[in-house]
Amino acid sequence: MADPLAFGPFQLHVERRLLSCAGEPLAIGARALDLLCALALHRDRIVDKDELMDLAWPGMVVEENNLAVQIGSLRKALGPQVIATVRGRGYRF
Repeated sequence: MADPLAFGPFQLHVERRLLSCAGEPLAIGARALDLLCALALHRDRIVDKDELMDLAWPGMVVEENNLAVQIGSLRKALGPQVIATVRGRGYRF
């Protein structure tokens, strides 16, 4: 099993789909966790909006504001510095 990705007080276990803060599990929604895992796995680059939407809502047609809502919930849980918006391109962990 891969080591967790640690950032600040958080640890993300992508394979186990578990986010913890200071050792305690942190409850976030499944879509938000999908997005966080995608951003963390591709932290070496900007992940564009279409790719994120395909990963979190595979085969579904959804409004782009759904992505913004989920990113907002992640920022609320993790702090605003964890996920950067790259205007017109996408997001970066």
